[in-house]
Amino acid sequence: MSKLVEAFADRTYVGQKRFVIYGLGGSGKTELAVKYAEDNIQNYWGVFFIDGSSQENSSASYLEIAKLGGVEPNAKAAKNWLATRVMPWLLIIDNADDEEIRVEDMIPAGTNGCVLITSRNPAHKSYGTVGERYLELMQMEREEANDLILKAAEEPSPWSASLTDSAKVICQALGYLPLAIVHAGKAILLGLCSWTGYLGFYQRETERIRRKRLRQRDRSLSPGERRIQDDDDNMNVFSSYEILLQSLETSQEESAQDAVELLLVFSYLHCQNIRVDVFVHAAMNPMKETKASEKEAQENAELEKRIPRLAKKSWSSWLQEMVLRLSRYIDTPPLLISALKNHENLSATNLEDEIYDRLRRALAVLVRRSLVMKQERSDERYCMHPLVHKWVRERPEMSASQQALWSQVTGAILASSILFPPLGDNEDDRIMRRELLPHILHVRTCQATITDRLKENRGTRKSVWPTITPRWGRREALEAARFSFVYSECGLFQDALQLQSQVRDFAVGLLGEQHPLSIKVTLFLTGTLYELSRASEATRIQRRVYEVCVESLSERHPLTLMVADLLGASLCFLGRWSASLALHEKAVEGLREIYGADHENTLKAIRNLGRVYLRYMEWEKSAKMHRISWDGMKKRFGETHFETLVCMEDLAMSQMRLGGDYVLESHEFMMFVLDERKRALGKEQPYTLLAICNLGRVKSAMGKHAEAARIMKDAVEIADRNLGEDHFGVLAGKTHYAQVLVNQGRLTEAEEIFHTVINKPQYKQSTDEDGEHPDRLIALWYLTGCLEKQGKFREALDICHSLMKSLADIGGEGLGVKHKFATMVQDEITKVEELIQDAKKASETTMFLTLPK
Repeated sequence: MSKLVEAFADRTYVGQKRFVIYGLGGSGKTELAVKYAEDNIQNYWGVFFIDGSSQENSSASYLEIAKLGGVEPNAKAAKNWLATRVMPWLLIIDNADDEEIRVEDMIPAGTNGCVLITSRNPAHKSYGTVGERYLELMQMEREEANDLILKAAEEPSPWSASLTDSAKVICQALGYLPLAIVHAGKAILLGLCSWTGYLGFYQRETERIRRKRLRQRDRSLSPGERRIQDDDDNMNVFSSYEILLQSLETSQEESAQDAVELLLVFSYLHCQNIRVDVFVHAAMNPMKETKASEKEAQENAELEKRIPRLAKKSWSSWLQEMVLRLSRYIDTPPLLISALKNHENLSATNLEDEIYDRLRRALAVLVRRSLVMKQERSDERYCMHPLVHKWVRERPEMSASQQALWSQVTGAILASSILFPPLGDNEDDRIMRRELLPHILHVRTCQATITDRLKENRGTRKSVWPTITPRWGRREALEAARFSFVYSECGLFQDALQLQSQVRDFAVGLLGEQHPLSIKVTLFLTGTLYELSRASEATRIQRRVYEVCVESLSERHPLTLMVADLLGASLCFLGRWSASLALHEKAVEGLREIYGADHENTLKAIRNLGRVYLRYMEWEKSAKMHRISWDGMKKRFGETHFETLVCMEDLAMSQMRLGGDYVLESHEFMMFVLDERKRALGKEQPYTLLAICNLGRVKSAMGKHAEAARIMKDAVEIADRNLGEDHFGVLAGKTHYAQVLVNQGRLTEAEEIFHTVINKPQYKQSTDEDGEHPDRLIALWYLTGCLEKQGKFREALDICHSLMKSLADIGGEGLGVKHKFATMVQDEITKVEELIQDAKKASETTMFLTLPK
């Protein structure tokens, strides 16, 4: 401990202070790191913990730091946030054992902070920078080990000589490894054996494990089957742990059986931050979804009574419903542990209490044996030692088929804890879903490894019978859909897209592309495509969905109208404003007839209609639509709901164009939106960054250009880092930021940004069948003003002519040149041409005056 204190107290070292603790598994590396943090917490503004066992786990751990910092839930944003904290902080990177791991990728950049690394790999000691740079932990001191086992066994002091002699013999046999010693003390405490009888237990367990491992290794199996390598250094820990687990497996008590099941599930979750409420949600959510489904069915039935045409169903629609019902009937329910099922005749409240109580009893059994630990300063959150965590999954008793079963159980629990929208639409559920990401990543990695192993096993067995491969059915599709929802919320859009594509293929294959379920899954996928800046592809799919809806459901079916509204929004983004306007007007009229003027779906369509009017520069019409949608959402959901804030933001941006007092009201609106998004979503969430940029635009409209430029610069840099420089939102943010720089007189900086934006290939890739992307046209228009102010009239004129050519191509049939924007560009051409003529005349006059007389 003194070496650690001395190293991090060095004030002469300039740079990030790093120290490495390495040694055998179970030698107390993690415990020493945590003890140092606890004893010296007063020296640090914050202490943070990273699982260094893999790059994926490291990234998942950074999500917790991201949440604390209020930044986007990704490792890049979290590391940047930590690197910019000037107050002293300590980062513990634990369990960085693998030779393939690049520890430097887990460390925040810069010179701030202290980093403490624990590893079984001696090569990682090179990362140390201060003091003696590293410390090797081999074994505990004998007296320390004796004290530890006696305290773990809760033996009252003073200790007799015979007791301490027995403790010394056990500690020596266990290699003085703290984790093994704690397990031994717990076994004695629980009465599994006496002090004098423990070594007999231990030696028999060690021999049993070795025999099983040798049998596995000696069989002529594929490399994937030989998953457990000899590791005599850890045998002391494994054997001592097995004694405790065996006692649970042989017990007939409910709490012991629950504890075994819970331990197996924990081993397929990430080893840190395991929330008990996730298990409770997994048991309770199916009832919530059933009630929501029944309510929706009742509302649909009432709609069909009121509007008889909605009740008509084709033969194919009826058949698809039968197929779906049959698939639900023959599909097995999700696999859950015993504590989460078979609770008949209990109300929802009593059921929740019963599940919590049963889980707590099982967890108390595990904590009592030190098989899991309750996390410090946390409410109902647990963790496992990494060595025990891995051994539970890979002990010799666990066959590949058993591993497959328990990884499937774990996946089912995680999936069942996730509610589909509109359920689960509150802050607590959003936080829980983000905290699920490390666990989803871990269980899916385990499942992929187990699947590969099962394939290898089948490949090595010769049989005359056909091989049965695991099917991908409704349960797997639902699990993938729920996991993709979490991926999307956490910004892992490529991973989300992969899962959503599988779900869509399954739904279309089972039900056909015209079934409402297939349509909803497809629309879910197009939203992810938009997040990946694949707008043209998303719009093309939405067009097909709309055609399918019209063919199978009719133009005035509610689902068709909602798809029309979504497609209209996409076409508006791509510059197809005439087609977009027609779709939105149809959607507003139809949805108002079906649901009424105050329904959420109607209000969203009105909001989208207002956005098209904004593109047409119909400021008053746009503001009117947005005020209607804002008032409606506020009455329906409250003023701080996500959808209400979107409507308020749209209203602010429409009114900003009207000038006068409207600008002041827009400023108030944007301040409110920004404060609420920071509170609910975090400081770096994309919608928060959008609010900052729009607030900056309003401030600039008020003449506060310097303040606007300052806040927008920070937001654009964060968005660039989190979303990537090619993201449409980032490009739009840069465009508006550059225009504020123009207003501020920083013309050279602005021009450079404009040129960067307009040369991005994303705009060309996301244009529709004809013309330029509207956002690029806006950037070009702003650029002409920037060039004009610099006296670069020829360049400005060339851009204006190219704008007119682009407008002639937009929308087909010359619709682009009928837009108000075309009149503005033509006026600018006339103005710039006059400026060029004036400049030419001024130049000729100057030449005449300078001629020799």
